[in-house]
Amino acid sequence: MAAAVRVYLVTFRRPGLLPRAIASLRAQTFGDWVCEIHNNDPKDDNPAQVMATLSDSRFRLVLPPHPIGPIEAFNLAHKPAAEPYQSILEDDNWWEPDFLEKMIAALESHPEAGLGWSNMRIWRERDDGTWEDTGRMVWNLPRDSPPRIFLWPQLLQFGDAIYSNGSMLLRSSLASRLRTPAAIPGDMFEHARERLMDFPILLVPAPLANFSLTRQTMRSTDYAKWGATQALLGATFLSSVPMTPEAAAALWAHRRQMRPRSTNSLIYAGLLQRDWGFLRHATLADWALFSRGAMRRPFTAWRILSAKRQLNDVWRWLEAVTKARTEEAYRRGFKVLTEDTLIDKRADSISCPKS
Repeated sequence: MAAAVRVYLVTFRRPGLLPRAIASLRAQTFGDWVCEIHNNDPKDDNPAQVMATLSDSRFRLVLPPHPIGPIEAFNLAHKPAAEPYQSILEDDNWWEPDFLEKMIAALESHPEAGLGWSNMRIWRERDDGTWEDTGRMVWNLPRDSPPRIFLWPQLLQFGDAIYSNGSMLLRSSLASRLRTPAAIPGDMFEHARERLMDFPILLVPAPLANFSLTRQTMRSTDYAKWGATQALLGATFLSSVPMTPEAAAALWAHRRQMRPRSTNSLIYAGLLQRDWGFLRHATLADWALFSRGAMRRPFTAWRILSAKRQLNDVWRWLEAVTKARTEEAYRRGFKVLTEDTLIDKRADSISCPKS
């Protein structure tokens, strides 16, 4: 008989962090789960050594024939499973003991939602390898407030993802829907995956998981690559999702509050889509910031502005899935995106390299 939850624990050369993730899984108050530890570097024997110390039949080690990247790794974790629920636990994150118990209860109470995720506490790795609690959470919501249902589209989905991969519980019947093409850039695949989801999706405001800001990251430090992905996400959103002028103004105001300020990606998206009505919301200060960056790094600006041509397959795929989600929304009664969909996610939610 299958367990209730299949957990995919994805690890890549982090022997110091993997035991913490495993310990958080074994400490769950809900124990009816099985776990596949996916070691994405078959030459690294540290996960096997950790496995040998567990004496827990719920774990199984999976080795690919060759080292694989994050997209292929997460696609492996979105395969059909006999268990009704599945989740991904990355080696640098960890769960609170009641994560599975409360997330299952939330989805059982909301059968209309195919996927749920919880709020996350944000931790930072110090130079000496110890960890400090930043005192922040991903969502600035009262932790005891009821779960929130999100329909497509939301203003924050313009160039970001509202869900958190590290605190997600998914109905296994929908898992294969989330497999993304190999051509999707690494900095985009979590955002792109959200555009494949079966809405509505459900947020539990309680911080049931922990997100770590590590000293080393797989995220690209190339601003042009990051800028291109943000521009493509934003431009395809503009191409498919109608919004009121007030909604557009609220999005610009939100991006001006971010640290670092994040209006450049709105301008790039508007230019790629040639949406002059959207660009009218840019202030002189927004254009001045954009112009300084473009003059300081003209090749970077050119790479971002040519993203639609250079990454044409990605553009077409993103445009198609964004259009598909919006057509689904129309059938539910959606008409136009309004400013009241902008709720309080942490101001620096989009993690970009220095420009």
